[in-house]
Amino acid sequence: MKSQFKHVKVKAITTVVPEKEINIYDEAEYYGNSVKKIDRMRKMVGFWKRRVVDDTTTAADLAIDAAEKLFENTGLDRSTIDALIFVVQQPDVMEPSTAYFIHDKLGLAQECIATDINQGCVGWVYGLYMASNLIECGIHKRILLLNGDTPSVGIDIADRNSAPIFGDAGTATLLEYSENEIKSYYCIETKSSGFEAIVSPFTGQRARFSLACNLHKDENWELLSKIRKEKITMPTGNDVLLTAGYLDGLAVFDFTVKFVPENIKKLLAYTDIKKENINAVCLHQANKQIVQAVASAAGFDTTDEKKVPYSAFENYGNNTMCSIPTTLALLDKDIKKDNILCCAFGNGLVSVSSLLNLEDTKIFDLQIFKKGSYIKTNEEYINYWRSKIKGETNG
Repeated sequence: MKSQFKHVKVKAITTVVPEKEINIYDEAEYYGNSVKKIDRMRKMVGFWKRRVVDDTTTAADLAIDAAEKLFENTGLDRSTIDALIFVVQQPDVMEPSTAYFIHDKLGLAQECIATDINQGCVGWVYGLYMASNLIECGIHKRILLLNGDTPSVGIDIADRNSAPIFGDAGTATLLEYSENEIKSYYCIETKSSGFEAIVSPFTGQRARFSLACNLHKDENWELLSKIRKEKITMPTGNDVLLTAGYLDGLAVFDFTVKFVPENIKKLLAYTDIKKENINAVCLHQANKQIVQAVASAAGFDTTDEKKVPYSAFENYGNNTMCSIPTTLALLDKDIKKDNILCCAFGNGLVSVSSLLNLEDTKIFDLQIFKKGSYIKTNEEYINYWRSKIKGETNG
């Protein structure tokens, strides 16, 4: 799918990261206490630092704080927002949409619609595309796009395939209708045959273990108890829980280095803008190797780190759908932002390329997440719902 929008302005972008930082050199025990090995990994893959949440912060909390900081930084009247889109793959609850919870916490207008979109690493660019459609058709004038993800949650610190990679973040993007022409372009392609390449197979209704089976302790309860403990040895030699997320690394890498560069080339052909006129190539920060491989295959010079940056991964980890906004926040201030190429790719499998004019966009520096007073500890949350179910509290 190729598309062009002419009246959508990206007004402002704010990104927040958790305060807690993990440095790979502090994890030397997992590399045989070999600094040389860590140095080699850092040079090749880009491992260095990442930011992770505590055990009570969710993707929604990060997004809410990013939105509050955007309001504060821009002075925006939040009552003028007529649509809220929250892109997430780890929602607070399975139902209803977490966007309604966010809508309440932000105090948005009753007339403002709210909805979730389930996407992974492509979530920010995909969200821009969906919001742009709503604005371009004339229905909405001002949309708040929120993204949040906490991929570090639930990962075994000893899992060197995943733990050093992922960081957490939240971002808020304000989009508005513009009377003046501001062109943006998108190219979205889906290779759904790779659906199982990145998947959490036991998190939905396909493997149906009802909550009632826990109460009655029937055969489903016995089966659920068994598979929750079952470990499978991967070809790499790593033992993982059967109920953990699954990643086919070879399939994903093959998709990334072959499919994604072609997606970028199709976008450039559609826009008729030459590579030399692209001011920055902001790719999803999967890791340094992948960023450079994709950019090179698409025809860009990867020796220019200002034009093809990967410092977001080095300093904040792969924060999935927030990695491109993180990259934008770190761009060299001297780079012109009228032709910014953004490309995200990931679970689905899907690749979304876009060419954006961010010349007049307020891209704020990265900010540290501030925990909301509404956030409960796990024990407080459990006690809250005990009281709620008993009818002892209304709020």
